[in-house]
Parts: sequence; structure tokens; C-alpha cells
Amino acid sequence: MFSTVIRVVLLTIASQMATITTRVTCSLDGLFHQATALEVGIMMALFAFIPALFSIQIGQWVDRVGAKWPIFVGLSLISISISVPLLFPADTFGLIPLYASCSINGLGMIFTVITCQQLVGHVSDAKNRTNNFAIMAMGYSSASLLAPIATGWFIDHIGHQSAYQFGFGCVALGFLLYLAFQSIIPRSWNRPQRQGRSSSWELFKIPHVRNVLIASSFMSMAWDLQSFMIPVYGTSIGLSASEVGWLLGAFSGATFFVRLLMPMIAKRLTEWRIIACAFGFGTLAYCLFPLFENFYLLMGVTFLLGMALGASQPNVMSLLHTETPPGRQGEAIGLRTMLINVCHTILPLVFGAAGAVIGAGAVFYVVSALMGGVTVFTSKCQKKSQEVLNEHG
Repeated sequence: MFSTVIRVVLLTIASQMATITTRVTCSLDGLFHQATALEVGIMMALFAFIPALFSIQIGQWVDRVGAKWPIFVGLSLISISISVPLLFPADTFGLIPLYASCSINGLGMIFTVITCQQLVGHVSDAKNRTNNFAIMAMGYSSASLLAPIATGWFIDHIGHQSAYQFGFGCVALGFLLYLAFQSIIPRSWNRPQRQGRSSSWELFKIPHVRNVLIASSFMSMAWDLQSFMIPVYGTSIGLSASEVGWLLGAFSGATFFVRLLMPMIAKRLTEWRIIACAFGFGTLAYCLFPLFENFYLLMGVTFLLGMALGASQPNVMSLLHTETPPGRQGEAIGLRTMLINVCHTILPLVFGAAGAVIGAGAVFYVVSALMGGVTVFTSKCQKKSQEVLNEHG
């Protein structure tokens, strides 16, 4: 079973590297061709626009047909998305191919992400499910570490087209792994179909679930800002594409590192306390970011931010399973996915417009203030959770 999880994680890493390479290259390619912060924001929003609309329907289709077809469709869409700027370079065709690439890439990503997550859960049991998902999260962090660094190197030394070619090589590797791992990819999940439907928004009426979803949405906002504004801010202060890639890579490396430490941290702190600390350190990092233009100081601030945000996701998932009524955990995760994709769609537009009006550095201060408020909110959630435990204890 463990070997099966490792194979799924390898497939996930290949597809994620292709997706991240496309995302970073499109933003830097657009900036190279004089795109404004708002135009780059539109590109980043397009990555999540279709997933925000159809993530629940895609998840329902995955439930019905198993893993084989959704993974194939996802890899195919990712390969098409990378082919668009290769065949229609921005030098000749402007920003339109980049917009198209972002749209198709986001759709392909949601197919592979939902299916691979379901596949890991399918091959796990109650004893090892948390550890298996932690391994998958480290796979995501590895892809997020390697892809931006490699992308920046290719752009600086060979050009933007070479970065797209690297991304195409990653998705080609994903296809090879998909063919090699056919024996572990089920055609169906061999489980009963859900009977009856109820609105997922009813979960918002449950206070503890609502609090987790609110915290998750604001954490998604913080995550979106770093992936979008670091390239914009880095370019504005004269950093090279490689340096921007290293900053994004430092963030991902920090998320990997903190997830390795999570078993030890979880023994000493509750989920809500870890989330509150994550928002607190995130507030500090975003406040510090626009104060520096030195690459190495920015690396340190970015690493601090990655440690903060990377610690939040496993604990949000744990709280969702703890606070959600029995039998509705998957529904809650689907609702969380929709909210995150809505954030991915709207927030880059907001950040891009704000960056164009008040400057890239000022946007960091605005988000820092918002995160400070959420730090207070999550601290109160911790107190309420402790009160409930005391009442039942």
C-alpha cells in the first residue's frame, strides 16, 4: 500500500511541476512583454476560474468513473495548455495565448488534483490516512520548490520558450508514469453511490465548521498573494527571473520543512493554536516584505512566510474532519475547494488592481493588516474550542 501511495505522489509531482512551471512562466513572460500588474492578475485568476465553477461537478464525475479517465483528461489538458504559448509565442501574438494557456491549465490541474487526492484516500485506511496525505503534501511542496527554480534558470539562460518546453517535459513524464502505474489506478472506487442530495452551504450553519472554512479562505488569500505578488514585486525592484524563482522556491522549501516537523509540533499545540500562530507569523512576514530589496533578506522573509502558511493546511484538514458531522467530511472538503478556487479567481484581480494603484509594496501592508485581524479571530476560536473540551471533560 505504501508503494502505491509513493507512485501516486510521483505522478502528482510531475503534473504539479508542469502546472507550476506554466503558471510562473506565463506571469514572467507577460511581465517581460510589458503586461501590467492587473493583466498578470487576470492570468492568475484564469487558473482558478473554471475550477471555481465546476470543481464540485468534476468531483462528482470522478466519484462515478474512477481514476483512469480523469487523470488522462487532466494530463491532456495540461499538455494542451503548455502547447499554446509554444505554438503561439507572446513575441508575435501578444498576451492572448497566455490567457488561454492559464485557463486550460487550471482546468487540467483540478482534474489531476481531485483524482490523485481521492486515490490516496482510497488506498489508505484510518491508521495511515493522515500520514499518507502528509506525504502527498510534501510532494506538492517538492514540486513547488523545484519548478520555480528550474523555470527561472531556463528563462534567464535560454528564454521563455525553453521554460515552456521544460513544463512540457514534466507533463510527458506524467504520461509515462500514468502508463507505468496502470495497475494501481482503479476504473471505479467500488463503493456505494450517495443517495439523496442536500445543499453544501448548510454546513455554514454549523459554527465550528464555518470558523474553519473562514480561516481556510483567508489562508488561501495569503497563499495567493505570495504566488502572484512576489514575481510582480521582485520584477519591480530589479530581481532576475532566477532570483524570483529562488524566492518562490524558498517559500515552497519552507512549507516542506514545516510539514516534516508537524508531528512534533502537533504534540505540543492544538490545531487552532497552530493556525493562530500561522496567521501571526504570516502577518509579520507580510509586514516585513516591502521593507527589503536585498535578495537574501527577502529569502529569509519568504522562508518565514512559507513556514507560517505551510503549517496551516494539515491542521485545517484535521479540523474539518473533527468538526464536520459524520458522513459529510467529503462534502465539507468539496465546499472548501470551491471557496479556495473562488479566492484564486477573485483575489489576483484585486491584488493586481491594487498594485497598479497603490504599488506592489503597499499591497503587502494591506494583507498584513487583514491577517492580523484573522489572528485575533482564530485565537478566539481556540478559546471556544478549549471551552467545549472543558465542558465535555
